[in-house]
Amino acid sequence: MVSIAAIFAVFSGTAHAEGEHMHDGFFLRLAPGVGAMSISEKVGANKYEYSGASSHLNFAIGGAVVENFIVHLDLSATGMSEPKLKVNGQSTTGATGDHATSVLGLGLTYYFPANFYLTGAVGTARTSVKVNGKTYDTDRGVGFNLMVGKEWWVSDNWGLGVAGQWLYSKCPDKPINGATPDVISSSLGVLFSATYN
Repeated sequence: MVSIAAIFAVFSGTAHAEGEHMHDGFFLRLAPGVGAMSISEKVGANKYEYSGASSHLNFAIGGAVVENFIVHLDLSATGMSEPKLKVNGQSTTGATGDHATSVLGLGLTYYFPANFYLTGAVGTARTSVKVNGKTYDTDRGVGFNLMVGKEWWVSDNWGLGVAGQWLYSKCPDKPINGATPDVISSSLGVLFSATYN
């Protein structure tokens, strides 16, 4: 009886050890950060450009198909408050409100040796602008999320890290004078991640 218990303990410990510091099974990542953002739109002969400091957030949940290769739902959002405004390249003043872009799609993450990773995601996107208490949303468009990062294990399954992010979207605006201009959003950020895997 003692021998059976000892053998069970050995195999249990071995299985646990094999699952430590490995990118397999369930995957969850939460990564807030900061960066810079720009939004542009051409309406008729006029081009409007908004730019400023931005806050970032990435949330991913999924699982490993094979070790180190993960498929996940990927949600990224970024926003800026009272950005600078240029019209046809010239700075101008006035209320610019709050701008935000979100991208929800399918993502892939691959871990390289030394816990470096690359994430790519594509999905549906939307940009919104809130000015003087009113919110204006674009129609749904397409968006991309690209992240390059590095993590350090802090427990058997948790890792903390840092990543660079590029978030891009192109969304059709509401029709204006018979035309449908595109709203293009682009942001670069530095994110700090907590990942369970």
